[in-house]
Parts: sequence; C-alpha cells; structure tokens
Amino acid sequence: MATAWPRWRPSSSPPMSPPPSFTADPPAEFLCPISGTLMADPVVVPPGQTFERACIQACAALAFSPPAVAADLAALASASSPLVLVPNVALRTAILNWCDRLSLPYPAPLSPDTARDVVRRLMPSLPPPTTTTTAQPQHEQRSQVHSAPPPPPPASSVRTRGQYSGDFVQQETRQAGGSTEEKVMAMLGAEGAGPAEQEAAMALLRKATRENKEMRRQLCTARLLAALRPMLLSGDAGVQVNAAAALVNLSLEAENKVRIVRSGAVSPLVEVLRSGHPEARDHAAGAIYSLAVEDENRAAIGVLGAIPPLLELFSSAGAEYLARRESGMALYHVSLSGMNRTKIARTPGVVRTLLAAAEARDRANETDAAALRRIAVMILANLAGCPDGRTALMDGGAVAAVVRLMSSGSAAPGSAEEEYCISALYGMSRGSLRFRGLARAAGVEAALTPVADGAGGVGRDMARRTLRAMRGEDDEASVTATGLVGRQWDDGSVVSEGLVSIRRPPPHRSNYAAGTSGSNTTQF
Repeated sequence: MATAWPRWRPSSSPPMSPPPSFTADPPAEFLCPISGTLMADPVVVPPGQTFERACIQACAALAFSPPAVAADLAALASASSPLVLVPNVALRTAILNWCDRLSLPYPAPLSPDTARDVVRRLMPSLPPPTTTTTAQPQHEQRSQVHSAPPPPPPASSVRTRGQYSGDFVQQETRQAGGSTEEKVMAMLGAEGAGPAEQEAAMALLRKATRENKEMRRQLCTARLLAALRPMLLSGDAGVQVNAAAALVNLSLEAENKVRIVRSGAVSPLVEVLRSGHPEARDHAAGAIYSLAVEDENRAAIGVLGAIPPLLELFSSAGAEYLARRESGMALYHVSLSGMNRTKIARTPGVVRTLLAAAEARDRANETDAAALRRIAVMILANLAGCPDGRTALMDGGAVAAVVRLMSSGSAAPGSAEEEYCISALYGMSRGSLRFRGLARAAGVEAALTPVADGAGGVGRDMARRTLRAMRGEDDEASVTATGLVGRQWDDGSVVSEGLVSIRRPPPHRSNYAAGTSGSNTTQF
C-alpha cells in the first residue's frame, strides 16, 4: 500500500527573508545520493540505503546501478520479485520539519522522465575512437593514435629520493591490496567453498586490515564490502567473528566510514547485535560505534534499527565491559542526531536502563563502572535536548536520579560528569512547568546552588538558568548578563551555546586506554 505523505504546502506566501549570512544547505542525509537533491519521497532499498523513489525506480528500469547504489538492482528486481521499496517515514518527517523551521517550501517529487534523465547522465558512454589509418598497403595498414608529445615537467615537479621512496611504498601497498582482494574473492568463489574456506578468507582479510592504514583504504572496495555482508550473517561462528572484526578494521579510516554504511553493511551488523555469536556481537558494537562517529552516518544507523540492540547490550550486566562501552559510545554518537534522540526517547524502558547504568556500582572494578556511568549520563544529557526526551526523562524519575548522582559524589564537583548532570537538568527545565514541582521535591536547588555560586564557567551559567526556571523568573536578563547566545537545535528547542559546547562529540583518541570518549581505533 502506498504511503500517504502530507499534502504539499502551497507557496502562495513568500518565506521570511533570511539574514545575509544564512545558509540553507540541507544535511547530507536529506539528499538523494543519485540526484543530489532534497528528497521528497525517500525510500529504503533492501541493503538499507535511502534514495528518492523516482531515482531508484529509474535505475531499476534502466538496469543500471550507479556507484552510489550498493546493491545490484538488476538482481533485486525481476518479473517474479519486483523491487521492494520501503518508505523512510522518519527521514521524510525530518526533512519536512527542517523545511518548516527554515520557512522553505517542501521538496516536490521528481517526475519519472526527469529521474530517467538524471540516471542516464550517470551511465557511462563509450568515447569515440581516436584512431586513423595511414595510406599504406592493405596488408601493412596499422592504427595510429594521434597524440601530442607530453610537455616537459615543471621544475616544481622534480621529485626527491624520499618522494620516490614514498611512491614506491604506496605502489607496493596497492599491489598487495589488490592481491589480497583477489585471494579473498577467489577463496569465497571457489567451487564447493564451505565454512572452512569462508573462515580462512575472512581471517586473511582481518589480518590484512589489522595494522596497515593504506591496506585498509585499498581493501574497502564495493566488491569486498558486498562479500562481507553475507559473511556477517553466517551461521558459522568463525566466519561471523572474523567478518565482523575485519569490518571494524576497515571502519577505522575516516574515508571508509560513509562508504561502508552506503554499502548496506549496517543491517547485517544490527542482526549480529541482536542474535549473533557473542564475540561477533562485541565486534559489531565496535563497528557501529566507529561508523557513528561520522555525522553523515548517524541518521541511517538509527533508521536501520541499531538503537534497541545497542541499548540492550549496554545494559547487559553479563556482557564484557568493552562491549558495553562500545555500545554505549555508539548510542551517544547516534543520539547527537536530532532524529535519533526522539527514537531513543520513545524506546521502551530507555530512561530506566540509562539511570540504572548511571547509578551502578562495582566494587571489584570501579574504574570500568565509572566509565559506564559517565556514558549513561552523556546520553541522558543528549535526550534532554528534545521534547520527547524531556518528557521521557521526567516520566522516568530522572530529576531525582540526577540529583542523587550529584549529592552522592558519583558526579564529583567540577567533573565532566557533573557538567552532564547539570546540562540534563537544564534541558529538562526548558519551558516545563512540571519540572518546577519535580525539582523542588528532588532538592535541585540545594544541588545546584553551590555550582551557581562558584567560579565562572558553563556549569555555573546553566545552574543559574536552571534555578531561575525553577522560580518561574524571566531568563532574558540572565542571558544578557552571562553573554550566552540562544541557539536553536535541530528539534526546535532553544539552548545556550554553553550547553551546546559540552554536548559536542568528544575528541578522537588513539587507543582504548585513553578514556571513554572518542572514536573506536582499536584494530582486531
């Protein structure tokens, strides 16, 4: 059944004139990878990618799969099994909300003819021949290519011995990468190849991508990524574990992250999270964490169903610390997307789960428990940045729980944990009369007054504004006095630049020992 989208908004009245410095560039996930335009009717194809409906239908009709499409459309669509297109309702809603906030007209769907023209321009065309034949006897005729002699290289292009050495190393790596790819594909495609051969192929790929950055770049090809997807879903533990570890390694390079998501790898990773081998599940959490560090990937990861299994793994007391940490950091980065914050807030039991992690103690390994507590508070602070999140937090008793964290010493004065606790209280206080009663009952004033009276900083400013909100006082004077400039988030709520500054993703790190923040850079 076709989905009934909201009616297009008439453009009888012109939108408000934006300031000269205003830019209306949409987020990358709102653009169709084929046409490059804002999507009016986004649909998901089986590998998990989202496109404008007319564009993907045109590709299927023309039996052409452009580089942006990970799947073979000719194989997916047939007379007996037509191409399945699932409306991406969440992304569609986000696009319409974005247009509303910027007073922009809604995008109009492409016509079939326009979409076909777009796709035809992407289809390769053969260049005309550039050969001529000389006036020689017929048995001696030869094709000759007209070409001008190359110009002499400029002086600046003269290369040093070190540059030649670097070029040689890169060339050697490229050759090794090509050789490894062919070996892996030959092992997988060999006649009668079974789990033993598949495991050997995945182990080879895992080893090749473990330490060499250039090899990771060379081996992140469409062919290998397509071969990895079914290996992730293998019923053989060895195949699945090695495939997941190889994908973690490939995801470490920044230029590979978007390519991996567009290849359709997220859906099988989510399936591994749900029901895979325990070791493969841990690797899958690490892969999703690494991919979620890239802003362009976050919306897709949320749409493809990663949030519930990540939350389940993060809350699992029986899971390894590293797996819980990876899944928690994946949730944190995914929650930086406004679209995903609403999804997380609407996940059953999410606040109860996060609060339990935020208050958990482990005398045997308090360092690990403290790291998990911090991640939980980071996600809670992000949820306070959207209306659904604020409601879920107050419904789940987060106001009193955050005060307990501050008063018990779990969020020590001046620590990052305390700042996240304050930001969660500040977020819940925005425009909520209900918060005032909950805050009074929980003792928010006693918890925040020492911070509000302390030295300057983001925490002090947010504490003061939260206390003013509790008292029902006009906050404008505080904004002017502290120099905080209001900023609108992608969900329409207004927060200060101070709160935004502590909600930015943590900096990258080089290994696991560096702390709880940053991107996954451990090789497996």
